[in-house]
Amino acid sequence: MSSNTPVLETISARAAAGRLLRWWQDTSDPLAPGGWLSLVGEGAADGGQVLREVGAQVASSVLVDATERTAEELLGEVLAALGLESRRYGGLRWISEVRALPERRLVLLTHVHRMGRTRRSYEAERLLTGTLKALCARTGLQVIAQVDAPGLLRSGDAGLRLEPAGADPAPTPPAWPDEVRALALAEPRTVPPRAWAALVAGLRADDGRPVTEDALQTVLAEHDRWLERREDGVGFVDEAVAESLRRETAPETVTRVNRHMTAWLRTLAPELAHPDGWAAGGALGTYAAAGLAMHAAQADHEQKWTTQTLDELVARGELVAHLPQTALLDAARCAHYGGIGSNSAAADAAYLWDYGVVPATQTAWAAWLHLMATARGDEDFVAGLLASGIRLPWKAVWTRWRPPGGFHASFLAPGVVGETAEVRWHGRPAVAALGTPEVDVSIWDARTGEPLAGPWPEDSVVPEDAHTALTWPDGSGTGDTITSLDALEAAVPGTDAAHPSLLSAPVLTVGELAILGGPGGLFALAPAKGWEETAGTPCRAPLSGPYAAAGPTTPRHATPPGAADLRAVVGEDVFRPLKGDQLPAGLEEDGAREVLTGIGVPAFDESGLRLAPDDDAFLTEYTWPDDAAEDPESDGPFFLLGRWMGGDVVLDGTGGEVFRVPGDEDDPVDGALVASSLENFLAMTAQWLTGLRISRTVDNSDEQYALRQHVSGELWMLDDAGSQSDAWMYIFEND
Repeated sequence: MSSNTPVLETISARAAAGRLLRWWQDTSDPLAPGGWLSLVGEGAADGGQVLREVGAQVASSVLVDATERTAEELLGEVLAALGLESRRYGGLRWISEVRALPERRLVLLTHVHRMGRTRRSYEAERLLTGTLKALCARTGLQVIAQVDAPGLLRSGDAGLRLEPAGADPAPTPPAWPDEVRALALAEPRTVPPRAWAALVAGLRADDGRPVTEDALQTVLAEHDRWLERREDGVGFVDEAVAESLRRETAPETVTRVNRHMTAWLRTLAPELAHPDGWAAGGALGTYAAAGLAMHAAQADHEQKWTTQTLDELVARGELVAHLPQTALLDAARCAHYGGIGSNSAAADAAYLWDYGVVPATQTAWAAWLHLMATARGDEDFVAGLLASGIRLPWKAVWTRWRPPGGFHASFLAPGVVGETAEVRWHGRPAVAALGTPEVDVSIWDARTGEPLAGPWPEDSVVPEDAHTALTWPDGSGTGDTITSLDALEAAVPGTDAAHPSLLSAPVLTVGELAILGGPGGLFALAPAKGWEETAGTPCRAPLSGPYAAAGPTTPRHATPPGAADLRAVVGEDVFRPLKGDQLPAGLEEDGAREVLTGIGVPAFDESGLRLAPDDDAFLTEYTWPDDAAEDPESDGPFFLLGRWMGGDVVLDGTGGEVFRVPGDEDDPVDGALVASSLENFLAMTAQWLTGLRISRTVDNSDEQYALRQHVSGELWMLDDAGSQSDAWMYIFEND
C-alpha cells in the first residue's frame, strides 16, 4: 500500500451526498478532475449509504458492490450495467464503446477496499491504480469509489473524507478475546471451525492452552453481535470490525500467524486432496484453495523483500495444482511488491492471463500449469502436480514450444507452426509442421517430439533422399510416398484451433495424441475424455488488462546468458575463430584476443547488424571520423568488426570496448559505447537477436511489451554501461 497522501476534502456524512451531486452536475468542479474520486468513511460514517443516496437521485447511475470481486469481475459487472456488449468479447474495445455512449454516466462502487477473495488482496489496488483510470480516461464516465482504507489511495487521488458520525452503533467490548482477534487474521472472510482453531493457535504461539471446538462455540455465542454462523463456517457481521482488529495487530504477530497457517494448511494437503481440486471437497478445502497462497505471501514480512515462503510454495506442484489462477496471481503480486518473479507457476499464470487463458475449472487450470512447466523443463513441478491427486483432463507429453513469456535461444525452434499434417517417417507416426519462418516444413516424431527431418525450404520439393522415408499413414505403417509439399498442405485437417493466437494451428489427432501448434511451435497432449472442452479454453482477453509484470521464462536448467548463446541463435558453423598471428599488432586487450582466437566472431547479417569476419576489411585499423556525432572516451586504436544501422562497429584495441560509430548529425541513435568488452558484445547480441526473432512471432501487445522489458533487462544485467546505448532497443521501440 502506498504511503503517499491523497487530497481529501473533509465533510459530514449528512452533507456528502449533496456535495457529490454537485460534482456530478458541474463538470468543471475541481474536486476530482480525473473523472473519479474516493469516498473515505471513518467511525460510523457509512459511505455506502451516501452512495446509495446519490444513486437514488441520478437516474442513469450504476451502483455495484465491490465486496470480494476481482477487478476483472467488477469491470464486467459495470459494463453489463451500462449495456455494453463488448464485455462478452474481452480486451480493451470496451473503452471505445464507453466513449460512444450518448450521455455521461455515473458509476458508484461501494466497499472497494473489500475487493478480492482474501482480506490482503491486491484487487482493490489493481482497480484504483489501473482499471479505474482506464474506465474514466476520456470516456465520459465519472466514478465514485467508497474506499474506507486511506492507505490504498495515492498522491494525486482526490475525494471526500467523511467525518465520524458519532458513537459507534455497535460498541466494541473493552477487550477482544484471542479467538476474535485471530479470526480477523484469516484471509478468506468465511472461516471453517478447524481453520479458526489453527488461527488461534498461531496467535497464541502454542502457549499450551487448548483450542477446542466447544471453546470456539462459546466465543461465538458470547459475541453473536459481531460474529455470525455461515454455511461454511463463521465470519464477522460487520467486516469493519475485522479490518480494525487487523490494523491494531502488531506486524510480528501477523507474520507469525501467517507462517503458522501456511505450515498448517500444507500439512492438510493429503487430507484435502480431491480430483476436482481442494475447493470441491468442502469448506476447509475452499479456505485452503483461496487462502494458502496469501497466508504464504505474508509469512516473511518482517523482512520486506523476502518472499521465500511463497516462492517455495509456488514451486510445489502438488500444492499449486489446487490453487485458483487468481489466488496465485494475487498472492504473488502482494509478496513481490508489484511484480512477479521468473520461471514459476505464478509467472505462468500471469502470461496465460494476458492471452485470456483463464480456465473455468480447477482441473483445466492444473492441466495448463502442467503444460507450462513441461515447456520450462521443470521436472520437479511436473512430478508434484501429477502426484497432487487432481484429475487432469489432458496432460502434455512433449513440447517443442515457446511458452508465453518464454525468452531464451532454445525456444526459437521450430518457430511459427501454422499447420500440421499426419505422416510417417520410416513407418514411425510423425507430424509435418508447416509454416515456420524462412523454412516451411519440418518432420517431428509424434510420440516423442524428436526432430526427424527438415527443415525444407518453402519453394522446394521433398528432397529425393527422403522420398522413401516420408509416406502417408495407413494401417500397415507404410504407404504412398510424399514428394510434394503441396500435398502436405492439402492433408491439413479442417479442425478448429485451440486458441486463435496462442495455438492457432488446427488441432491434429495422431493415434491417442492431440498435436497443437501456433506461433511458439508445437506440442503433444494425451487427452482424457471430454478434453476438448478444456483445451479449447475460452480465450477472451482480460477486460482489465495485464495482472502484473512477470520476469522472463527460461528453461529451468538454462545457464546464465553469455557469448556462447550466440551459437544457438546464428549457428555454430558461422563462427570464425582466428589464429594469434592473424590479430593486428595494435589489438592488445587480452579479453578481446581470447574471444577472437577462442569462439571467434560469427558471420551474419540480420536486423541491421552485420558482422563480417570473412571480409578483408575485418579488424583493419579504423580512424574515428572527425565529424562523428559522438566521440569515444578512448584514443583507440580501433578495429573494424562490421556495420550496424548505418554506422560502423569497431573494437577498441586497448580497452576492449565495442563502439558503434554514429553517422551524420541526423543519426537517430545515441550512445556510441555498445559493450564494455567483445565477450559482452557477443552475449548481448545473442539476447538482442533472440528478442527480435521472438518478437516477430508474438501477436499479443501485452507480451510484446513484456518482451521489450526482458530484452532491456538482460542487456542491462550483462553490461550496464553498454546497454545505455539506444542501438540495442531502437528496433524494438521504432518498428
